[in-house]
Amino acid sequence: ITNETIDEIYATALRNGARGGKISGAGGGGFLMLYCDGDRKGELATALEQFGGRTVPFEFSMVGLESWSVNH
Repeated sequence: ITNETIDEIYATALRNGARGGKISGAGGGGFLMLYCDGDRKGELATALEQFGGRTVPFEFSMVGLESWSVNH
């Protein structure tokens, strides 16, 4: 499910280096994961700041889900 705000954020992301993305979560706290080439990360992050976006570091794991807490 999407709305005008999400569509605007996603279109902005695509214009600023994102190759694709996935919406996750629901209610008052969703999450939009985006993929971009490494040399476009700064440009993409800057473009999304206007929407209150922030980057969250992550890594893929070959052993399934691993979770930890990081104070930002």
